[in-house]
This record gives sequence, structure tokens and C-alpha cells, in this order.
Amino acid sequence: MSRSPRKKRDTCAALYSAGIQCSVPTVDGALWCPRHNEERLKLYTNYKAHHALLDAFVDNPACNDFMTILACAALPLLKEWNDSLRLKYNLLSRCIEARVYFSERFFGNDMDFGHKAFWESLVKKRAEVERLMYYVETRAYQLILQSQNALWVLDREPDVHESADCSGYGDESLGRDASLHSIENDRGAAIEDPLEAVLREKAVEFLEKIRSRLARYCAPSTSRYHDERLEVIYAYVRRAIFTEPALMFLSQSYDNVMALLSDDNLDLVTLEKIWNAVKTLCVHDIRDAVDDVLRANSEGDYVMVLGGKIFKDASGEEWPLHAWGHMMAIYQCYSCLRMTCKTTDEIIAITRFALFSQTPLTQGCLKYDYGFDGAKELLLAGFIPSDIPLSSPRHSIISTDNGSQSFGPIWEETKRNLSLYAALSLNDAKAQAFVNGCIRHPDLMVMLRKGADGRVIRSRPVVWTSRKRHARSRSALASVPWEKTRDVVRLQDDALEEAQPSGWSQEKIADCLMVVLVDGGEGNMGDFVRKLVEVWCQVYHVNDKEELYHALETPFVEAGELEKCSCDQHEVTFTLPTVCGEVMSAYESLWGTPPPSWLVENPNRFRLATDSF
Repeated sequence: MSRSPRKKRDTCAALYSAGIQCSVPTVDGALWCPRHNEERLKLYTNYKAHHALLDAFVDNPACNDFMTILACAALPLLKEWNDSLRLKYNLLSRCIEARVYFSERFFGNDMDFGHKAFWESLVKKRAEVERLMYYVETRAYQLILQSQNALWVLDREPDVHESADCSGYGDESLGRDASLHSIENDRGAAIEDPLEAVLREKAVEFLEKIRSRLARYCAPSTSRYHDERLEVIYAYVRRAIFTEPALMFLSQSYDNVMALLSDDNLDLVTLEKIWNAVKTLCVHDIRDAVDDVLRANSEGDYVMVLGGKIFKDASGEEWPLHAWGHMMAIYQCYSCLRMTCKTTDEIIAITRFALFSQTPLTQGCLKYDYGFDGAKELLLAGFIPSDIPLSSPRHSIISTDNGSQSFGPIWEETKRNLSLYAALSLNDAKAQAFVNGCIRHPDLMVMLRKGADGRVIRSRPVVWTSRKRHARSRSALASVPWEKTRDVVRLQDDALEEAQPSGWSQEKIADCLMVVLVDGGEGNMGDFVRKLVEVWCQVYHVNDKEELYHALETPFVEAGELEKCSCDQHEVTFTLPTVCGEVMSAYESLWGTPPPSWLVENPNRFRLATDSF
């Protein structure tokens, strides 16, 4: 398949795929060491065998015609054509890969013109077969959807909300580096076709990526929502399958998700497609998967995939608090999860669950952890700030030159207030009680509006953020009343737009109780936050933020939406995490078999989801 190395050597000329040379001493001027020579012979023998099958392959004229494929209305016939095309595709791929492997590993990629021309002809044939397979799979996809009155699937617009994967799960390889097959630590084992080993290991790697990723999504075995989480995982896989024609066609041969993913005979191409579909599912589809499982109303358009329903439209039903935990188990970015929220109440719910469960979500443009003492309780109460910035200097005095030598300098004193812009629920009576408490607070000024069409209400005629007074001397500044200064920065009505939270597709949600709170008293931002927490304590009739936290958490614990567990050894009680910490145990429980030994031996392959995977 390639020219032999021209120059005889004293060491093996074979290369590993990383470019590392074998360099094992050879005997009698041989080009390769005994092991690599045997691998070379087996590779060549298998290549010739596959090429003989390819030469003997009988094409089906019907599935080689584009118009015939599009006109076909029989799904079994399309499956027969697809099987035939896939067999030819696999034979071509095997011959192509064998030539590349042979050239790179044994001849330093020195493929002569004749061999390269033949290789290119095989590549061109494979591309044509792949094109025909696409037509067959697409036509089968249309028939499958048509039979279920679900052609609406074809009209779905692709998700454009995300440009990068920030799910919290990376894409590094799980398995051994198949490219280093037959190095020293493999010596002593039976020698086989190295390409056969590489392809097999790649298939196993993709299968284990899929199984390990899904195992990471599992809830703790002690959770009352463990089985519900499994249903969400199945719905998640269905969502990954149903928009891909080839996978949807494949799914017709299986009764359910587990039957598909437990099939050890899936080929490398199929496993790679499933893996790519699973890992790239967008956060909006994840929300839809949870909704597929939890919805009480099963009416509406849907398509059946692997034994479950995928609904065209979301139910619009209010989720229980624990439902957000299902999403966080799969997608661990707070900003992206926020983008699936359509109402302020949903933003409050997802923020509450993240804080109560202490789920370690990444935070991008949107945050839920601000680092101020009491900020957690503030958000748990339903106060969703646009930001809680660090404090800026609240008071300053400077001397300015007015440009005239006769009048001398002008002294300017500036007083600045701290401001917070936030959204609260229109459906929570305690939110209004909180605003009323802020209005009564002597240090606070309040501006609010209930919904986009509400009237702007101010607690004082002028809600200001900064003001200045001027005098001829520093000492004279004190004699100028602040109340009479006209150099004031007032908040206008449109300032309330900044209080609107970002939600669905990063759009602002105007249907909320918008508030701007201005602290005209003393202290920094931490003091401001504590003042607001004190107001919430008054609303809930508690004494401090610890009691406030307990008052906010208790109803969800009693309703079973938050699960508590105790550690007798350390005498502590904590909230049950959203995912199972023992991933190997979850793997065995989910798939009914222990993980492969090479996966167990390296515990780093079971790192937390916030690490790369």
C-alpha cells in the first residue's frame, strides 16, 4: 500500500500515532521489530479481506437512485436499503482507514502517487454512499413522523441561544489512548490487527462516555426523586435522538432508551452520533425533557420515541421546587438555566433551589452568590437583584478652579447614596410587605412599579442617588443646606427597567414587582444588605438571618421538595445533593453492570461535574 523505507535500519521504523518511534533493535537489518512486523502482516491481511468483500459487494440499483429513494413509502424497504448502504460504507471506511493507518505507522506517511490516487477514489465512493444514506435516513424520518402525525418536528427551529458548552461537563476522552496500542505495557498479549483494536477501543470509549455521563446525572439512591430523575434522563436522551434522522431511524428497532444504550453491538459511527447528540443538547431542550416527565396534562401534539412522548409545546404548568434540581444535575450553569425561565417566579424558584441545595453552579453574566453577609437570605426571600456591586465612596470634598484669578477656588462636596435594583414576585404577598417595610425605613428611599403597565410610586417626592453643594471655602460648606441644593441626580421612571430580571432568551421580564432601593443612611453595601435583611426578618417575624433562613426553608422541607439527611458520626443535618456522589455506584445501578476496570482504576475519570469530563 506504500513504498518500503529505502534505508535499512538497526531499529524498528514503526511509528505510534503520536509520532513516537518504536526504536526497538531489529535483527539482520529488518525494517520492523517482530511484534510490529506481525501487526503489519495482520493489518495487511485484514485489509485484503475487507477489500475482497468490497469487490464482491453487489449494489442495489434502487437505493442508488435519488428519486427512487424520495418516492419510497415503505419503511421496511428503506431499512433494507439503509442496511445495504451501511455495510458498503463500513467496508469502504475500513479500507480507507487501513491504508491511512498502514502508511502512517509503517511508512512515515509516504504514500506513493498510485496508492494515493486509489485511496482518493475510495474516499469519493464513500462520500457518495454517505450521501445516499442521508437521503434514505431523511426519507425514513419523514415517514416515521408522518405516521405519528408529527411533521411539526421538521419545522422546529435549531437552538441559537448558546455559542459554547457551559454545561459543566467537558469532552475529554475517558478510555485508554487507543493510539498507543501495542506499546511496551501491552507486550506479552496476543498480537492482533492494530486497526481492529483501535476501532474497537474507540467504540468502547464512546459507549462508556455515554454511560458514564448519564450515570453522573443520577440522583442519590436514597432520594425520593431517584426514579423520577431516571425518567428525566430517558426523556433527555429522547430529546437528543428525535431531531437526528439517522438516530430516529435507528430508534425504531428498540423499545426504550435502555434497550438502545445497552446494545453492545452498536457500531462506532452510531455511538459517536449518539454521544454528540447527548453532549450537545441545549439547555432549553433539557427544560423540555423535564417538562415531558412532570407535566400533568398529557394532551397536545407529541411524537413517540423509544417508548416515551416528546411534546411539541411546553405544558406551562408551575413546577415543584425539586424539578429545578433535575435541570441542575444535567446543566450546571446558573446563567444558562436562568435563560429558560419565563417568569420572575421561576427565577426565584431556581435561585432558591440552587441556594438551599448548595449546588455548585458556575456563574457567568448572571449571579446568585454575591459574597455579602445576608445576601443569600435576601435572594431566598424572593429578592432578585440585577447586581449587588461593591461600595463606592459615599462622600467626597474637592477644590476646583473656576478659571478666574479674582474669585479663587470653589469647594465642592458630594454625597452619594447606594442603590439596588431588584425584582420581586407579583404573586407573593410578603413581597409587598417587604416593600412597605422599606418605605417605612428612615434610611431608605423607594421607587417601584407593579408590572409593565403599573404606575410608578415613590416613597419620597425625589429619589436621588447623589447631590452636591458648593461654597467659597471648605468650612463654609457646612452652612449650605443640602435640601436647597439643585445639583441633584434624580432617578427617572425608566430606571425601573434596570430592575427587570433577565430570563428567557436573555430577554427582560417586565411582569414583576420592580423596585429601586436607595440607602441614604451611613455605611457600605454590606450594611445596606443587612438593613434589607432586617426588613425581611420583620416580615417573617423572626429575629435574625439564621431564623429567616429556617423560616424560608421549612415549608419546602415539610413539603418534601428539599430532602434532608443526617450524618450520625458528625451529628449534622444537610440537604441531600442533586446528584449521586458515588458515580461508580450510580453507574452499576443504572446499567446493571460494574464500570470497566480501566474506568474504575482511574478515579479522576469520575470527577465532579464542575471539573472537565
